[in-house]
Amino acid sequence: MSASAPVTVPDSVVAELRAGRDARRRSLPRRLVHVPYFLLRFVRELVLANITMAKIVLLQKREDLAPDFVVYDLTGLTPLEVFVLTHTITLTPGTTSVELDDEATRVIVHALDARDPAGVCLGIKNSLERPLLGWTR
Repeated sequence: MSASAPVTVPDSVVAELRAGRDARRRSLPRRLVHVPYFLLRFVRELVLANITMAKIVLLQKREDLAPDFVVYDLTGLTPLEVFVLTHTITLTPGTTSVELDDEATRVIVHALDARDPAGVCLGIKNSLERPLLGWTR
């Protein structure tokens, strides 16, 4: 793999990533209900990513892989949310949080299959960020 600049996603995808981050804070009991939901979603993503990785290792040719770096927008997230999200990204096989910018508004993510950078970003938002925001806001 050549060292290239991270792939940026279109502005429309960035706008979709930022949607819902300015939501009104819920009461503590409602937020606590979302903690098990977040944990279940994370475990689900962890299992699915491991199955996908096993398929890639066992069945896919090296030439068919398209690893690359993708920029994921973090604008509007609190430091705790950035911390948890970047670590859950890294814990999920096939993706790794590589570098967080100084303002903590963007993270560079290495994805094993980055043929669709917008799909990678939307997958992170739907499977990890939304459940995370359920218990932090």
